[in-house]
Amino acid sequence: MYFLITVVVTCVSLLLLLLWSGKRVHGWMTKLQHRWTIKGLSRGKHIKNLERDTRNAQDIQQKLLLQSIGKHQNTEYGLRHNFKDLQDVSSFRKNHRLTQYDDYKDYLQRTSQGEENILVQGRPSFLVATAGTSGNRSMVPISDKTASERFLQGAAVYLEIIDNTFPGALEKVFKFTFPPPVHRSEAGIPIIPYPSVFSANPTMNLYSPPVPVHPSMSHHEILYTQLLFALRDPDLSMLEANFFWFLRYVFSILEDCWESLVADIQKGRLSSELKVPLETRKQMEDMLVPDASRAAELRSQLQEGFHGIVKRLWPKLQVILAVESGGSDLDRQILKDGVCLGIPVYSPTYCAAEGLCGVNLWPMKDVPQYVLCPRSVFFEFIPVEMTEQEQPETLCVQDVSADKDYELVISNGDGLYRYRLGDVVQVTGFNNQSPIVKFLYRKSQTLNVRGERISECGFHKTLRCTLDLWPGAALLNYCCAESTVLGPLSGGSDPHYEVFVALKGVRNLSEDQRYKLDQTLQEHFLVYKSFRFKGSIGPVRVHLTSPKSFLRLLELAAKLSGFPLDCVQPPRTLKNKEMAEMIWKQVLS
Repeated sequence: MYFLITVVVTCVSLLLLLLWSGKRVHGWMTKLQHRWTIKGLSRGKHIKNLERDTRNAQDIQQKLLLQSIGKHQNTEYGLRHNFKDLQDVSSFRKNHRLTQYDDYKDYLQRTSQGEENILVQGRPSFLVATAGTSGNRSMVPISDKTASERFLQGAAVYLEIIDNTFPGALEKVFKFTFPPPVHRSEAGIPIIPYPSVFSANPTMNLYSPPVPVHPSMSHHEILYTQLLFALRDPDLSMLEANFFWFLRYVFSILEDCWESLVADIQKGRLSSELKVPLETRKQMEDMLVPDASRAAELRSQLQEGFHGIVKRLWPKLQVILAVESGGSDLDRQILKDGVCLGIPVYSPTYCAAEGLCGVNLWPMKDVPQYVLCPRSVFFEFIPVEMTEQEQPETLCVQDVSADKDYELVISNGDGLYRYRLGDVVQVTGFNNQSPIVKFLYRKSQTLNVRGERISECGFHKTLRCTLDLWPGAALLNYCCAESTVLGPLSGGSDPHYEVFVALKGVRNLSEDQRYKLDQTLQEHFLVYKSFRFKGSIGPVRVHLTSPKSFLRLLELAAKLSGFPLDCVQPPRTLKNKEMAEMIWKQVLS
């Protein structure tokens, strides 16, 4: 009897202890889950799976395609396109035309309204919305199975790569992000913005606890408070954001507000200048403790300047993780050469709302390259010289050649078939049977007023060459628009390019210096030169603007799409009139 009473008293005591110290127990469990996650990643099984798949890429691709066709042959789309008669890759490519987003609009609208068995069996788990670079929303269906597979073939692989390449990098990870809004379609299907939809994964316990946020808080206030909590911890081992341009925004806030941030850390309370609701402010300040020692350390480093500041603020930092997308190679390079000097910056995946394409197995390389994942989507390739054709012939993974450029076409397991992503990539080599690609540009970002077709990356290279003719100038940001988009605001009667640049090191440019860009374009693009010679294209007009005007441009893109700011991508070629007019109104000279 005495023994039984002792056991009961002990159990009750333990229960009370657990209740009284719930936060400590939760923290202990979180740390334990964190250790288990890292231990699991250290085995490298997902890297091995990808390596095995690339040895048999051609067969896996065919099985993947036939599995998808068979799964959806009784949907309305499958019946209309006679999926039951498609027995192999050849018959699929012969009988199913290449498609674009407009081919699916009606199907997607009906799916969002609750109709079933349209593109997929039943209805999708959720709809992934993407804003692209124009601010125009598009949606694609995704199943829970697809989301899980993207994690296993994408995130799980690159996290293993990080653990192998940068030991200890996953110990303390801080991610700068905005909380994604979850909307619902007419039928109640969740609509989640890309890439936020893939942020919630089994490794969330790797990240630092989220900072409280309120819907009324501005972009600046959210990132200020996240920076505050990141700065408090000198032991961070990895920083992460969706895109490199977003990290540039974060560090611009650090540069502008560092004295206020240091003061908040010293006092252990939030600046009164921030318009944070009282309840949210209290939540944050309950998490803050005055730390005069850390504040002094930060102040000493920040007073020395911002070149290489990230490594000085967080000495244990191993790597910075963000995705290079579209024209963001400029953002990545500016980070590498400036505030992030001395720390590897790693773009881990080549991915779109429509599907995971590839994983970067080489985090230390200067230019990101991605091995295509054979088990993710079925790939086809259009040689770049044929991309203007409506229905060009395509190649499969076994047919492409190294050092050749292609437009990428995918078929996924969620209702998109022979879908032209609009991305142009270069095959740089092979990992076993699977191509390795480098992203070049989006077709939608091409300048084309008379059929000259100057790509995003081609224009960027030309602009960088022109910088050498502007002594002392360094490029901070840029975008351009065809004069027809600006309409009456654009000067000159002949169609031409309006170029907006933010520069460091010069206050103004002479007219002769501005004309250098037009001359360099003529040197690099013979078709453009011929149109200039005939007078059917007018000279480029170059405008100087401030770096902050490009942030306002992105904020407008987010507003037009209804997306969080960190889910939009920097547009280099403006096709939207409202966005073009906005940047035009920000011109300084």
